[in-house]
Amino acid sequence: MSDELRGRYRALLRWYPTAYRIERGDEIVETYLDLAAPGQRRPRIADVADLVRGGARQHLRARGALGLADAVPFAAQLAMMTGAVLAALWLVLAERLTMWHDIPWHPPVPFATVGAAAWIVWVLVPLAAFLGLGRPAVAVALFTTVAVIAFAPLVPFAAFGVYGRPSLFVLVPQIALGVVALGVPSRRWSPVAAASIATTVAAVWLAHVDGTHEFYYALLVVPQVAGLLLVLAVITAGVVFTVRRDPRGWWPALILLGPVLLLAMTLPAAASPQPWPTWGVAAASAAVVAVTAAAAVPLTLWLRGRSRHHPAAACPTCGR
Repeated sequence: MSDELRGRYRALLRWYPTAYRIERGDEIVETYLDLAAPGQRRPRIADVADLVRGGARQHLRARGALGLADAVPFAAQLAMMTGAVLAALWLVLAERLTMWHDIPWHPPVPFATVGAAAWIVWVLVPLAAFLGLGRPAVAVALFTTVAVIAFAPLVPFAAFGVYGRPSLFVLVPQIALGVVALGVPSRRWSPVAAASIATTVAAVWLAHVDGTHEFYYALLVVPQVAGLLLVLAVITAGVVFTVRRDPRGWWPALILLGPVLLLAMTLPAAASPQPWPTWGVAAASAAVVAVTAAAAVPLTLWLRGRSRHHPAAACPTCGR
């Protein structure tokens, strides 16, 4: 086996903590070299992913935060369910009828905006997850949602209705949910995916029975309620995990912090004369939330690492 391949596998060990790399590095490299095909010159993509994944888990283990890796699929499933239910409500409540100059207006096409394309894909995500295709489906839904923001201004409004696309305070939280939902497990026949299907179907049915059709600005309570329910879900999970000594603990709450804050973005506007966030308020809120959510998990890991490397001083009397 060539020294070139050995060196490339050894370079990938940089993903591991230094102490672990010194102790087990040679063994890991030799294992991958034994499994390499004759004439192979580069690590396989699966090997690279495996080493990166293993290195991340060892870093988490060194900080006593191995539960974070186990919490990602759980948080992703909650995000997937929330995103699908929201999409179902937007599709039924906001896309079927709009108000134009205080007059009910039926667009010449089935839906009011191009946002309907994203909502339709999102509604199908739980079914795809039930069939083991959750991650590709979430990726497509996420791409479609981003495309609605990026390309809707380029589409003539007359083709899809005068509004063009949904408001950003609807689309941005959906993107945040999609980013978290990318960690959804790839296993088939998942009971959580089945529950997501049932919840989404129930949301469509209840919205249809209610018969209330308004544009997005009149439905600000929808993301607020979704955010509240998501908070209750992560609090309940955190309590249950803590009581059961499950290592996932409160990690789902940190992972879902960004989507929850973005869903609550319309709360300050509820008490103001402006019934929805202005562009400046929405942009500033999204920026603050993005920085806060992005820093929450790394900061927690750093604090946990410091606490493990600097244990409390022993009691001078009992030695504990």
